[in-house]
Amino acid sequence: MNNNLLNISNVNDWFVFIAIFLGIFFVLGIAEFVAKHFKFNPDSTRKLIHVIVGSVVSICPFVMTSNKPLLLLCLIFIAINSYLLFSNSIDSMNKISRVTYGTIFFPISIFFLAALFWEKPISYTIAVWILTFADPFAASIGKRSKYHFKIWKDEKSFAGSFAMFSMSFIIVMIATDLMSRLFNAAFFLPIEVLFGLAFFTALSSTLSEMISNKGSDNISIPICSFLSYEIFLINYTHGKLIPLFIWFFISIIIFSIAYKLRSVSISGAISGYLIGIFVFGSGGVIWIMPLVLFFISSSILSKLKKKKNPKRNVVQIMANGLVATVIALIYFFNNDEMAIVLFYSCLAATTADTWGTEIGHLSNAKPRLIFSNIKVDKGTSGGVTLLGTLGSLGGSALIAGAFYFIDKSLTNTAIIFLSGFSGSLFDSALGRFYQARFKCVVCGKVVEEKIHCNQKAIFYEKIEWIDNNMVNFFNACFGALLSQILLLFH
Repeated sequence: MNNNLLNISNVNDWFVFIAIFLGIFFVLGIAEFVAKHFKFNPDSTRKLIHVIVGSVVSICPFVMTSNKPLLLLCLIFIAINSYLLFSNSIDSMNKISRVTYGTIFFPISIFFLAALFWEKPISYTIAVWILTFADPFAASIGKRSKYHFKIWKDEKSFAGSFAMFSMSFIIVMIATDLMSRLFNAAFFLPIEVLFGLAFFTALSSTLSEMISNKGSDNISIPICSFLSYEIFLINYTHGKLIPLFIWFFISIIIFSIAYKLRSVSISGAISGYLIGIFVFGSGGVIWIMPLVLFFISSSILSKLKKKKNPKRNVVQIMANGLVATVIALIYFFNNDEMAIVLFYSCLAATTADTWGTEIGHLSNAKPRLIFSNIKVDKGTSGGVTLLGTLGSLGGSALIAGAFYFIDKSLTNTAIIFLSGFSGSLFDSALGRFYQARFKCVVCGKVVEEKIHCNQKAIFYEKIEWIDNNMVNFFNACFGALLSQILLLFH
């Protein structure tokens, strides 16, 4: 397929780069002039800039032969927008009532898509169009709504979410058919498949917007839209749409039950659904199996532990599942056969850590800090017990055993088991030596939570940005990395 819609391959890409660069500054200047002299609502001028810039960068794959100029443009505006935001210099962009980093997230998302998926111009363009048109349209509708709800931190509205879904649906329907005709596609999607593609993509874009915070939808919307679009089309061409839709309904049932049992919050259920659909869409049953085992077993153990509020939110779900999802997507787009070992190893580490924590809490013995004999209270990061260590071994063995069920390779099974258990030990060490501690301003206790006694606690020691979620994320990374190293020496 010829990506150059206008047949201007002789035009220098850097000329286009300069034109876009100067054009964006021109738009910013006009918007700033209008905001200052005509007292326009900064939110309105911000949306106008969003639409104009998004429209321009969405067609870059069709007017540029290389992605390098666009990548450089993104890096420049990440730096510029960061400076303007934190210096509060541009009224038309930053003088709004809420805290948002959307102007920084926008070029980051374009950089990500252009860097990794430049050779998929149609999917790239549709994803950017959804962000460019559906998101501000939904915001405008939602702002007028009287009925709002809060799934995570930002307020949303049913009217705004419906507008997001509807506009995304329309964009996918029209753009897919239009581009198929413009590029003389070898085949056209049947109307029922096109309808399913639009529904599947629009649902993902809407859900990703609902769990956004401080402008993070400028990253989550285009990326989730792109992935959903690609996953649906590739599963369709491989004759796997029926299993995909079966999992779609199964995952809704699983997370609905989990929410009713208070295992997850609404934001946790939505993020869990998105992770599940991307993983299943990437590899099918053998890839989703360890994820299901991890989620169900950890939920059951949390109930046995009888936590006061065990509900997992979007951050906790992402901390444990993001690395595994990325590995699954790498397999999906690159067909790396050994990626499945890294995937299982990553989940073996998260399962081992979770089992160690939950089962260790049931121990009658007082925990000791890892690599020492110092006794600490239950729940202290870095604390380990014999029962908890056995739990970590069991959690890693569960995922390794699941792998052996589908692949009789003893070597790879051993790598997964070792990586998982080692990850749980790494998690405890990281928690002991680096996880942040905070001092409660009400009761004076040194705690690991940033909020205590319903008040924001003061940072006390260690590294402030390494909280429990970050430790879990590093644990997942460690499990995958160790398995990669062991595979290289195998």
